Amino acid sequence: MTQENKAQKERLDKIFRRVKILYGDVPPQMKFLGSIEADYLEDFLKTVMRVVKHPNINPDLFGFIRLNIAFREDYAYCKMWNTKFLLAKEYTQEQLDRAIADIADVPFDDKHKALAIHAIKAIYESKKVTQNNFEQLYKMGWSQKDVFDVIEHAGMILRNGRILTAYMVK
Repeated sequence: MTQENKAQKERLDKIFRRVKILYGDVPPQMKFLGSIEADYLEDFLKTVMRVVKHPNINPDLFGFIRLNIAFREDYAYCKMWNTKFLLAKEYTQEQLDRAIADIADVPFDDKHKALAIHAIKAIYESKKVTQNNFEQLYKMGWSQKDVFDVIEHAGMILRNGRILTAYMVK
């Protein structure tokens, strides 16, 4: 269970206004991070902005990765949030359902599909990732930074979701 962060209310209100401009609302994960410490929320927002403005990866791919993880982990808030987010971007429910069932079915080109598959494999089966997996992505034109960014984002969603789940009132 979280408590309101009264000591940083003014600072958080400013941050939440920025988040509402970006997303239309403040997702539960961001409210949670703000309740702990405004710095955590600002760090998370910097990460989100890096994804949104990624020079090589379609930013919607990150949304599909979050959606896949949310359904695997049964993160109700994340399932709802990312479903709404992607539907608002005019993806169909059928496209979402296929990506939820198998990340290889994201509605992107083969290059982006390979990156999504690798990200999910890296966080769920990290011991099975081989140098060859990385080399295949590099041959497709992905940089080491691109691959790291997508794995880091997937790992962050998994980690933050589990932390937030621990704080949910049961």
